[in-house]
Amino acid sequence: MIKYENVSLQYPNGTRAINNLDLHIGKGEFVFIVGATGTGKSSLLKMLYRDVLPTSGKVVVAGRDVARLPDRQVPLLRRTMGVIFQDYRLLPEKTVAENVAFTLEVLGTSRRTKVRKVRIALELVDLWHKAHCMPEELSGGEQQRICIARALVNSPPLLLADEPTGNLDPSTSLDIVKLLEAINRRGTTVVMATHNQRIVDSMQKRVVALANGTVVRDVARGVYDDGS
Repeated sequence: MIKYENVSLQYPNGTRAINNLDLHIGKGEFVFIVGATGTGKSSLLKMLYRDVLPTSGKVVVAGRDVARLPDRQVPLLRRTMGVIFQDYRLLPEKTVAENVAFTLEVLGTSRRTKVRKVRIALELVDLWHKAHCMPEELSGGEQQRICIARALVNSPPLLLADEPTGNLDPSTSLDIVKLLEAINRRGTTVVMATHNQRIVDSMQKRVVALANGTVVRDVARGVYDDGS
């Protein structure tokens, strides 16, 4: 489903984030991307939804070379994936339901379909009863579950999570990752960048470790290792 072929990424300020990286991720996998700060974890994810373009090499998502897509097709690419961030990025002036529905509104989804999909997404994360709450009324764990619901509302085949437990306590963090695991069992490919050793060690999923912008370890049922 995802292929990085001899990919390098250098930012305009000269920072080299990715170096000659090769990595393949199959449909339906759950993969942890681990490594110390500055090893390229976030950059790896950003290239998938074309927030940044590789300096060289090829990034392929579902058979499409991301860098070669015309600008008009980038929104179509992004509709095939959901993205979860560490800092939630919920709209404070909108209710929980309105936050989850935001993507559907951009797509021009009918009201009837929107209501149905929002309810399905919120029930999946067990927060339908909070649909009319404002984000400030929720705990950090609840806000992150709302972000997961928003990422899943359009039923994307790919879910990207960039340090989704970074602001959460250990118990809540484990609950969030268990939820992602349940979503993965439904067929969604999950790629998660994380520093959380406890979670990685407990889940026993595929672990890809980065150091100096390249893959230094790739284990099918691995534990945390930053490659150092």
